[in-house]
Amino acid sequence: MTDDTYFKLPRLYSENSLVIQEDISLPKDQAHYLKNVMRRAQGDQIRLFNGRDGEVLGEIIALGKKGADVRLMAQIKPQIEPAGRVHLLFAPLAKQRMDMVIEKAVELGVSDLHPVLTHRTEHRKVNMARLQAQIIEASEQSERLSLPMLHEPAALYDVCARWSDQGNPEIQWCCERDRIERKALGYQQADDQAFLVGPVGGFDDEEIAFLSQQPCIQPISLGANVLRAETASILCLSAYCLGRI
Repeated sequence: MTDDTYFKLPRLYSENSLVIQEDISLPKDQAHYLKNVMRRAQGDQIRLFNGRDGEVLGEIIALGKKGADVRLMAQIKPQIEPAGRVHLLFAPLAKQRMDMVIEKAVELGVSDLHPVLTHRTEHRKVNMARLQAQIIEASEQSERLSLPMLHEPAALYDVCARWSDQGNPEIQWCCERDRIERKALGYQQADDQAFLVGPVGGFDDEEIAFLSQQPCIQPISLGANVLRAETASILCLSAYCLGRI
């Protein structure tokens, strides 16, 4: 089977260990997807990944309403870890705008997603289960071999207080204020990077004063125009990706 043929097969994330010549079970939602959306049946092949064992070719040996059984046939791709980690710290947004941030961040290779609560954050109750489902779906579609880590929501001040102690890279703060000395996007060429994008309406004066004094924060400029939060996130991650091509 050629690589082009493999790409045509449905691709699913599984929490199971993917050991060749062993059988695994898939839950009913994935069985429903295979049977009713992708129109697959017993004997058809699919692709599976779990973030640890690479990508594996499987054959459906049973498919019903309550689940599916799959026999693992061969490894298609080995697990390859990225050279570094890229963190996106973002204030939760309204549903459709949040969907865009999550989907594009996953496609662009983000490794860590940090919902950050600020004074102007619009949506403070974050549906973590829904975000995790979006991460899985975007990872399946974008051919990623691993899932980004979704961190628990935390207040801006708390995130900064413990950031450096966790061995994280300097945070590049997307800062709209000209009165603050800013570096250009892309100045940081290290493997590990982190970007902080504010809420709708930006950070308030108290938060700007706080961020300006943090040793783990470096203000950066995204150009002359004021960007929407989702646009700023995509721009930062795109610049990171282009720097690694």
